[in-house]
Amino acid sequence: GALYVTEGDPATLQCKFSGTKNITVKWYKGGKELTLGPKYKISVTDTVSVLKVVHAEKKDSGEYTFEVHNDVGSSSYLIIPPKFTKKLKKMDSIKGSFVHLECIVSGSHPISIQWYKDGQEITASEKHKYSFIDNTAFLEVSQLEGTDSGSYTCEATNKAGTILPHPSLSSIFLSVIEPPYFVEKPQSQDVVPNARVQFKALVKGTVPMQIKWFKESKELLSGATRSVWKDDTSSVLELFSAKTSDSGTYTCQISNDVGTATCKANLFVKEPPRFIQTPSPVVALRKGKSTTFECQVSGTPEIHVTWYVDGNEVTDRAKYGISFVDGFAVCKVTDATVEDSGTYVCEAHNDAGSESCSVELKVKEPPTFIRELRPVDVVKGLDASLDCEVAGTPPFEVTWLKNNKEIYSSKKYAMSAQEAVFALNVTNCDVSDAGEYQCVISNDGGSCSCSTRVGLKEPPSFVKKLENVTTVLKSSAELQCVVAGAHPLSVSWIKDEKIIEEDKNFRVTFVNNVATLQIRSVDISHRGRYTCQARNESGVEKCFGLLFVQGL
Repeated sequence: GALYVTEGDPATLQCKFSGTKNITVKWYKGGKELTLGPKYKISVTDTVSVLKVVHAEKKDSGEYTFEVHNDVGSSSYLIIPPKFTKKLKKMDSIKGSFVHLECIVSGSHPISIQWYKDGQEITASEKHKYSFIDNTAFLEVSQLEGTDSGSYTCEATNKAGTILPHPSLSSIFLSVIEPPYFVEKPQSQDVVPNARVQFKALVKGTVPMQIKWFKESKELLSGATRSVWKDDTSSVLELFSAKTSDSGTYTCQISNDVGTATCKANLFVKEPPRFIQTPSPVVALRKGKSTTFECQVSGTPEIHVTWYVDGNEVTDRAKYGISFVDGFAVCKVTDATVEDSGTYVCEAHNDAGSESCSVELKVKEPPTFIRELRPVDVVKGLDASLDCEVAGTPPFEVTWLKNNKEIYSSKKYAMSAQEAVFALNVTNCDVSDAGEYQCVISNDGGSCSCSTRVGLKEPPSFVKKLENVTTVLKSSAELQCVVAGAHPLSVSWIKDEKIIEEDKNFRVTFVNNVATLQIRSVDISHRGRYTCQARNESGVEKCFGLLFVQGL
């Protein structure tokens, strides 16, 4: 066998013996007796002798023999120190498992074994179990932990002494490899849109360790919308501004050479309220009628709905029939008055945000006439003007008809509206413009209409013209004709281009369209040609008659 020592260090051999005194002890190397001196130190007791090589050198290598003798006889013993014959290697083992460390030892029996970790003696226990079978020293270490990593050394002892052999043969470095596991897992989160989200994971395990993040099955890397940060003990996935599309399951995966671990966390980005059905932007309602505004709202519960009218919150929920059930927000207006007109706003809000929609309600009082059209007679060639006035809720729409046929603005017809007064002007009237004119006025609440007649004023005409009259001196005479035409009509009498003025001898009357000239006492000067002239706004008409006087 061989005793391995470091050059320059001491080496010690030991031998035990027994026998009757006096016993003489001798040490030999290669057949040559060794004596005390600077090189060798020899000590002896009644039962033990020790040879110490003070400073070992290469030339001190070899076999040593121990010899004892007394008066009875002698005995020699070839000492073979313990020897480790198998070089140990670095070992890796997984946390939680167990490992066998072994050294093969040769040498003189009996041999005892002692194990050390990082220079500290290991005591046999449930965790550390010794055995030495067929020159092989075993150490079993169970329930491995990270603290079990280190340098393990085997020490062998026999009668030749105790030896810590050459490190390359008796030492082994054990690395306990720890599979990855989570010390702190990322937590599921419910957040509002645009929130900054962080998933944190604290991990342990033997490095190098890989850490990856996934959403569903897609790996997440740092980019414009997120960052992935990691070191040997932790990792953070950060979303800079959460969107509803970021909702889902996120997985953190850690792995090293001996295992993989994963954990999941859910992200729910709350959906702000959104209107998926709204009322018409403008609703017109007749006074006294009812209407219902209904909005359908989606979003993450719990959603709250508030109604406003012209910016003021509606607090009388019963009056307006306000409800919010199964995503439908309802506001009812019953027996509407003009004062109920305004802008109705439905606002829905939750933790994620708010949205609103609006509807303008116009409660209309239908139009009614406070001044209707009046009949008009117009002189040919002049204009006829018709107008009327209504009460009600503007704006109004107006339609003009003549003889039940709609007429439109043109050179003939000029239409105007000023507030609630509506007018039609018919220009340059002639016979074709006479007839029935109708005005229809409406708003969202209803309509009304009125009609009147437009007539053309007739010029004067003689239904019965003057006839020649014969009378005698000193008697009376009467000239008479019947006049037709538009009133006012005026009649005048002319004789010899001179208008006859009524006096004691002439009497002029115009009654029931009958024009009469009476002469009380006829004389010679009264004979001649008489003219009756009728006049109105439309013109002048004349007729003639002769007066004959007899008895001259």
